[in-house]
Amino acid sequence: MSGSPFDIELDEMTLARARRGNLSACEVIYRKFSSPSFSVAYRICQNREMAQEIAQEAFITAFRKLRQFRGDAPFWGWLRRVVVNHAISAIRKESKTETIEFQEYHVSEQGGQEQTGLAMDLEGALGQLKKQDRAVVWLHDVEGYSHKEIAKLFGKTESFSKTRLSRARAQLRDLLDKVHTPVASARSAGARHQTS
Repeated sequence: MSGSPFDIELDEMTLARARRGNLSACEVIYRKFSSPSFSVAYRICQNREMAQEIAQEAFITAFRKLRQFRGDAPFWGWLRRVVVNHAISAIRKESKTETIEFQEYHVSEQGGQEQTGLAMDLEGALGQLKKQDRAVVWLHDVEGYSHKEIAKLFGKTESFSKTRLSRARAQLRDLLDKVHTPVASARSAGARHQTS
């Protein structure tokens, strides 16, 4: 899929040397792909330490299984799948022991609500989704995974992926609407006050 941060060219010589266990070739691969690996892991789990751990484990797995890469698709696609698999596994393990935390959000002063609304963006809204929902949105809408591929990653049916995506998109719309609606109504109320 175009637009993926993983879409980086890797020359065949470096790949061939890495397959033979050449450490400098493995280092070249790591340097090229460490940033997008961390980025995708972080987008899925929203935790820096966990994302670093996921990326490191994914590279260990990738270098161990490099001989299994057949070359019938771009290398970056194969490596991205390794990272995503590790991230989904981490989420699945964590969701078995996850506790729910309730947070209250208060605005301390007049105008604070408007500042909060202006600061809220899609990234912030994504961060408020449940981990599995956020992962499905990111994999489907950004990385271009199909519902079938997502279902396979989670060990679920396609309807799981479709339902999670639909629910997550609705929740994102609600989160963004709640933030931007008070700003718009405050502005229109201010405009009415000035004209009267």
